[in-house]
Amino acid sequence: MDWLFNVEETAILLKELGYWAVVISLLINIGISIFAFLPSVFLSGANAIVFGILPGFIVSLIGETLGAAVSFWLFRLGFSKLKSLHSERWQWLQVINQSSRRKQILLLLIARITPLIPSGLITGVAAVSKMRFMDFMIITFIGKSPSIMLETFIGHDLVRMSDNLPRLLISLSLVLIFILVFKNKKFM
Repeated sequence: MDWLFNVEETAILLKELGYWAVVISLLINIGISIFAFLPSVFLSGANAIVFGILPGFIVSLIGETLGAAVSFWLFRLGFSKLKSLHSERWQWLQVINQSSRRKQILLLLIARITPLIPSGLITGVAAVSKMRFMDFMIITFIGKSPSIMLETFIGHDLVRMSDNLPRLLISLSLVLIFILVFKNKKFM
């Protein structure tokens, strides 16, 4: 599994798979989403190296969206068996469920575009709520786009640093700015 944490090795593996590379990349991304503790920056970078930056970004975005969908259904299936989850004690869940569809969508979008909030946590909260699956999918696709684009550039540019050092520095600076802003705003 060490290859998954190395952009170059992941790219080599994907290149060797030929036409199956897209399918395997999507399946790996789904696995990363299910096991929420695995970082996806390495796969996003490898996709950019193998397929090109824009196609690699698209493959990564589709993979992460599909992964979130599978995770959503697994969470929903698992949580449906826990009757206590829908009790009166869970005020945060009541607030989400009693919100309008528009407000639920807005809450999910804000959560998705906010850096440093674990994707699995967002997916889990959406799954236990009464949020509609298609709303979840569309907003996940839109909300994950900025972070996956950043991951794609960082992963790609780490390998091709000599050609892309200015863009890598800008990407890393953006990540640092997000961390500092959110840390100072006590969001962390």
